[in-house]
Amino acid sequence: MKTPRWLGEFHRQWFAARKRRTNTAARAFRRVWQDLLDDAGITKAEDRKAAFREAEALEREKRVQFIGPRRENHSDLKLVLPVEQEAWLHELFGTQPGSDTQQQSIAVIDRFAASSHPLLADSWQSLLTRLREAITAERALGPFSWLEPERMSELLSLLLALTSHEWPNGTLIRDASSTLFNDSKRLEREQSYLERSLHLLFERDTPLEALGIQTANSVLHYSGSLTLHFEDCSTHDSDSLRFESTLSIAELMRATHLSTLAKRLLTVENRKTTFLQLARADTARDTLIIASSFPTQAVRRVLELLPPELPHYHFGDTDPSGWDILRSLRDVSPRPVHPFLMEWRPGGDSGRLSQRDHQVLTRLLNDERMADCQTALQAMQSAGTHGHFEQEMLGPPTVHGWPFYEDTHVT
Repeated sequence: MKTPRWLGEFHRQWFAARKRRTNTAARAFRRVWQDLLDDAGITKAEDRKAAFREAEALEREKRVQFIGPRRENHSDLKLVLPVEQEAWLHELFGTQPGSDTQQQSIAVIDRFAASSHPLLADSWQSLLTRLREAITAERALGPFSWLEPERMSELLSLLLALTSHEWPNGTLIRDASSTLFNDSKRLEREQSYLERSLHLLFERDTPLEALGIQTANSVLHYSGSLTLHFEDCSTHDSDSLRFESTLSIAELMRATHLSTLAKRLLTVENRKTTFLQLARADTARDTLIIASSFPTQAVRRVLELLPPELPHYHFGDTDPSGWDILRSLRDVSPRPVHPFLMEWRPGGDSGRLSQRDHQVLTRLLNDERMADCQTALQAMQSAGTHGHFEQEMLGPPTVHGWPFYEDTHVT
């Protein structure tokens, strides 16, 4: 027998209310009968009478029940699904209780935890632990939702495949996608989900370009004076009074060079907090401030086009990944990149260094380009902890204009 339209709508509303529950409902689900028919789009009088007869038949089978006065117009009448009939409604529509969905999601996590990540063992296990805790607490940890175990498994598989490769810098996104999936466009389709997943894995903003994969929609976030010069001698001046401006890689690729009225360039790792605080504090507008974690294609293009004599400072976190960002900027910048307010700061409650942290630290200590940072790197290695590494721990700027913080001795 075809499922009545009103029952389909009743199931939709009931399931929306129940799917996040992992324990047995204490109260029966109910809906005002006339409202339910309206929601189901059943408006003709004869159709509403037929729907009522269908509901009465199910009531005789004790699947549902009506409560309230049975007047001619059925006003104030409510349709009720008894708690003991919820399993029947699940079976009828092919859904399942939240407790079953939760256990399926936990099984997904346990399956991935059974084997180690070939490159990021500690970070991978940490992510899976946090996901399992979120599932147990019935919380979503975006983009992973315990209500969608199949999608969770798919995203974890994508993330594992993506991060199990060492990608040469500048790898085209479609080449990477073809290598992994024999589908040149899959990474583009999943890019936003994967970048949110990478944020969870590395616990910082990590675009695909941070892995060496070049995308077509790289965007520069900056504050300050910036003028683009083009081959036809035309120019484009940015609005230097805005706290945050953007330029696409397409716009930057058209430019032959950039000029600025700023006296210095400051790249800043944390765009959502520190970058904005510094932009607001730059009252003299004499610092060109660019948001940059691992340098994207847009950031690399700007570094290439800016005047080579412009002093470049970088303000980043001081955990191993933060110092690695400084190294990567030095690798692509045509000018020296000076660390700004970057030193190891001890903290009793800071996290222990992971296996990956030690690997990154060892690489940094052996890199000649990081020779001036040896003291901070060795202090962190000796302590075995991250220390107070986040930029936000310094608080907002205490000085309007460069160098933004009191007792900071830079020129």
